[in-house]
Amino acid sequence: MHKQKSDEPSISFEQALKDQSSFNWHPSSPEPLVSLDYGDECQLKNAAFQSFLKSNGISLKPKELIPSPKPRHYRTTTKRRVFCERDGIGLGFSQAVKPGICAESELEPTEHLDIYKWLQLTLQKKSFHSLSRALNWLIVRGTYERQFLILNIYKMDGDVVRKLKQLTKLLINEKIVEGAMAYFDPTRSEYYLEAEKPPRGIQVKHLFGPRLLGLRVNDTLMRYSPTGFSQVNESMVCEMVDLATQMLKPEANDQLLDLYCGYGLFSHTVGAKCKKVVGVELSSSAIESAQEIAKRLKTRNRMQFHDEKIDASLVRDKFDPPTQSELILLDPPRKGCEPYVIANLAKRNPKRVLQIFCGTDAVPREILEWQRAGYMAKVIQPIDMFAGTPNLETMVLFEKKA
Repeated sequence: MHKQKSDEPSISFEQALKDQSSFNWHPSSPEPLVSLDYGDECQLKNAAFQSFLKSNGISLKPKELIPSPKPRHYRTTTKRRVFCERDGIGLGFSQAVKPGICAESELEPTEHLDIYKWLQLTLQKKSFHSLSRALNWLIVRGTYERQFLILNIYKMDGDVVRKLKQLTKLLINEKIVEGAMAYFDPTRSEYYLEAEKPPRGIQVKHLFGPRLLGLRVNDTLMRYSPTGFSQVNESMVCEMVDLATQMLKPEANDQLLDLYCGYGLFSHTVGAKCKKVVGVELSSSAIESAQEIAKRLKTRNRMQFHDEKIDASLVRDKFDPPTQSELILLDPPRKGCEPYVIANLAKRNPKRVLQIFCGTDAVPREILEWQRAGYMAKVIQPIDMFAGTPNLETMVLFEKKA
């Protein structure tokens, strides 16, 4: 095995999929695999993932792909970019669409499309033109039973606020969604919930309904901010948590270090048996949610949550000394960990490490980083969290070299 000269893999997972497939691939589609029979899609991903790892210097054969219980209509967070013109609005994805067009997706619940179509018909009326022109994105979040609307807005003035109040009355009267909020993003960011906070004024304006979203994971109820991260495939969450528990094998005397913890999905489930849990996440709203869940579950005496950027200096200089029995779980963003985070985590001599990858191309690079730091991949488990798309969620278990 050798170190790649750059951060990019020698072959991407998407290219491996294309090389293994025999159907007409549409590169502009965000969901190019939806036309396949789901069994054929899983076979394709299994073959492509093995080829991808081998081509990038990973000899350990991955486990068979765990299929999604809900391979289509599973996404509980969806979005539409608003394209406003004089004669109406179009709702699309990354590419502009003409007025009157509402882009559809086979990966989204039908209830979401109904919401977007209603919003399009309503917002293209002249009386809502000022609000339509101020919109970046429309976002629907929640569960399969309950939906919440977020309006991502780049300009907030008196007229826009008045139109928001009018729209709120209609949403309540028509019972379109359970709640709604406006999210102020003057940068017109491509990342619909991740813009820099505005220098002045409020970023979030609650319109009506609950202020927190809820998700039940096995017997644990999680409540988190509508702007916080949560897995998009609700049907896979309990399986992920159960698998993480089986792989890490937490015991009563263990300490769990949960990095990129979000609102504490794994802290409050995998860490339920542990003597101590330390969760770290950059988002302060997510940490507030994690703390509130711990308060409600009466686990605050053994669970700590901190809002910090996870980089090498944090791991090296600010964490308490490791215990004799430490487990590490990390679920970084798509690009993977910051430089030298893995090397510094390995110096803590954890008993076991579980890293969860939502960006498949980062898998071989960071497996090799752990190996150079003295930890070998023992299990590589792909999960079809993103059915219909050229991506996987991957769980990799590491243990120290014998």
